[in-house]
Amino acid sequence: MAHEIDQTTGRDAIAYVGETPWHGLGQKLLPGMGMDVWLKEAGLSYDVLRSPVCYNSDTANDMKSFEGRDVLYRSDTGAPLSVVSKGYKIVQPRNIVDFFGDLSNIGGFDLEVAGVLSGGKRVWGLAKVGDGAPIIGQDIVRPYVLFATSYDGIMATVAKFTAIRVVCNNTITMAIGKGADSVGKTEFDTEGRAVSTMVRIPHSRMINVDEIRQQLGIVADVYDRWMVNTRLLAQKSMDAFEAEEFVFGLVDSITPTPGPGHKLPIVRDSKAYLRILELFNGKLMGADLAGNNNKWTMLNAVSEFVDHERGNSADTRLAGAWFGVGDAIKTKAYKILTSV
Repeated sequence: MAHEIDQTTGRDAIAYVGETPWHGLGQKLLPGMGMDVWLKEAGLSYDVLRSPVCYNSDTANDMKSFEGRDVLYRSDTGAPLSVVSKGYKIVQPRNIVDFFGDLSNIGGFDLEVAGVLSGGKRVWGLAKVGDGAPIIGQDIVRPYVLFATSYDGIMATVAKFTAIRVVCNNTITMAIGKGADSVGKTEFDTEGRAVSTMVRIPHSRMINVDEIRQQLGIVADVYDRWMVNTRLLAQKSMDAFEAEEFVFGLVDSITPTPGPGHKLPIVRDSKAYLRILELFNGKLMGADLAGNNNKWTMLNAVSEFVDHERGNSADTRLAGAWFGVGDAIKTKAYKILTSV
């Protein structure tokens, strides 16, 4: 079984305050703990260092260096993380905690979860932004800011808004505004003033907390706008035919094309198709809160499947829900549901 959560120190590299996170892993901290405690308990107390890439040349019988390339490695274990260009800017693990420390100084931001994935190749933190509010009845969601970076040479540094449904800890996308249009891109427009729910900073540039805060629109009305959108979803009915067609289209779009000699999967027989519809039709956690046969229920059916059931284990689901295919599925579902 593949494991995404780092266990280099002999325990799961995740720390949290409050209720146990939906993935059920990590060290529980008391509220108000200092940044040094967070670094240690979340497994973030190491540096990422760099060294020139060298190789042994049989023809010259000596070591050669690969010009323009460095290997990134952990200071505590010496484990290699990736090979990058000389221009690659490192965002240190401690910068994750520092980022939220800076935000807490302006008030209303409380770090709740932080940790390390993939043997140290990705690090992240999640902070609550103020209090929650109901979408419909007593179905409450809370807004969060996720900040993450990587050393795998693939993922950019990412800061984005997300929301968590309290009754089941589903993580729900906030794909609105400029961030919704730039998902998948690595450009970071420091001159833009549009409200954004996601900022991607390529590792060719250094991060700037003030610029990130401005781009995210933390001082603007991101959460209020998202609440308007999702409350509208709760008012839009979805009959059985519409639900089946939506789930078919969503699952079909994420079903990989089979290789030569393999049959095309039958979407309507797939686990994803059948389970999402089952969740929509009354099996959803907190189904009595979400209302009946509406688009808000469908969004939660997709989110619950991705967060709690898709993948092989709790830790692989965690990585996918935040950064991988799971995140892309939830974002696509949100965009389709809010577009009509």
